[in-house]
Amino acid sequence: MAESHLSDLTNLPVSSGHGTLRKKSASPYKVARFSPYKLPSKAKSLLNLTGHPHAHPNPPPPAFNLPAASATPQHDTFENQGDTFVATTHVKMPFELWQSGKQIMPTNEQRQQIKALFPTCFGVGVFPPFLVVRCQDLPPKPWPVTVAGLPLWITSDPDERPMDYGVTAQGPKLTITSELALWKTPSEQAFVEIVRAFRKMGAVIDSVQWFGIGFRILSGVEPCNDWKSRLPAFINNLFVGYFIGSEVRSEKAMRKKLPVGRQHDDEWYTDLRPGIIVAGENNLQADNREVMSTAGVCIESPNGTKYITVASHGFPIGVESEVKHPHRNGRTLGRITRIFGESDISLCEIDPGVSYSRETFTTQDAEFPSQPFRDIVDANLLQPGTFVYMDTPYSGRCEGTLMGVEMKTLPHDDPFAEEFEYMFSTFAYFGNGADTLFDGCCGAVLWDQNYDAIAQFRFQSSERDHMCYCPTFKQLRDIGYRLSQV
Repeated sequence: MAESHLSDLTNLPVSSGHGTLRKKSASPYKVARFSPYKLPSKAKSLLNLTGHPHAHPNPPPPAFNLPAASATPQHDTFENQGDTFVATTHVKMPFELWQSGKQIMPTNEQRQQIKALFPTCFGVGVFPPFLVVRCQDLPPKPWPVTVAGLPLWITSDPDERPMDYGVTAQGPKLTITSELALWKTPSEQAFVEIVRAFRKMGAVIDSVQWFGIGFRILSGVEPCNDWKSRLPAFINNLFVGYFIGSEVRSEKAMRKKLPVGRQHDDEWYTDLRPGIIVAGENNLQADNREVMSTAGVCIESPNGTKYITVASHGFPIGVESEVKHPHRNGRTLGRITRIFGESDISLCEIDPGVSYSRETFTTQDAEFPSQPFRDIVDANLLQPGTFVYMDTPYSGRCEGTLMGVEMKTLPHDDPFAEEFEYMFSTFAYFGNGADTLFDGCCGAVLWDQNYDAIAQFRFQSSERDHMCYCPTFKQLRDIGYRLSQV
């Protein structure tokens, strides 16, 4: 689909950043705060660089009765530094490309205002959900994540598209009873209906993804004979794209090594909290380096047992693996006692005498004040465009936006069974202009502007869309786990 033909798909809503001081920040917005990219004087009157929070409409009752604090930075205003300008995550223009809950195409005048930010820009368009800016000479990184409310994609390629919607089929439209609307995250029941409908058609599918304007169906094998002519091109009135076999995204996209010269915060902390480095026993890479990951939030089971969420693949021994900080010879925090299958979420039961806070980290200059997490939120209640945040020893503080949701079916003896198990994940986008997310971020918690925990970072795709795949905490929430502290 060409950008010029997508305006009819965009009539929809988008919603749209700590106690222990980190001694070293890997955040690109700290180490590259001033860009050498020249800003035309014309642009000075057009810009207001700031964040803008978009809360989810019905947040669940918090585990801790605290007022919600905004995670969105309030101080990012335009500053001209001679021939430089301040790098910012979200660029707010005098106009929004979301109006009355609908994504709109920029007018010619608005295109010119966006072009004024990038002197060599030769094209501005909307390829839902992205605002695509094409430049002859790319500006130095990092780049903003959003401009005028839309996720920003910058490229020098005149034909490159930010994401692939898949192969289309020509079968009859599938109609389900659950409500579906552009830019409104489908309900859990809607996802279940879709999978059941495909199974009744005799089609094997692995997952259903939602990206605001339509669905992507993934299957590791051909779903059925003659699938291109049999499977639906639309579900209700929303299009469907298919990824089959080798086209299916895999975890080969995970970055296994920290780039040479990149520093991370490997300090030994006594005040433990989400964002510290953790490591397991006998988990070494091919080059004999440790596989380290990031600790998540403290949660409490219905029977009162307290755990820390961690990335399963960081502890390959599985149950009874010791979780240590900041490396395999460090302090033992507890042991893995529960593993949630393909979600890559494991629970480390906290040892007696170990204290673990529910507050976020902060950078040394206290740019973002320490805030406690409130609760676990169901990601299905959030809409594409919701601002999200993450802070790890490898990336520093990152700000991004939610892009979509996936329901993945879990292996079963009968691939056509009406009853089946599944898990939800969400996709986050931190921009295509900062290569900051690596394997060491695995296990880190994503949160929204209300400091509600949403999901656990798993990997960032090396494909062009730069999507970050993050299993949600929904399954923990659904069986009674609550946010806690020790």
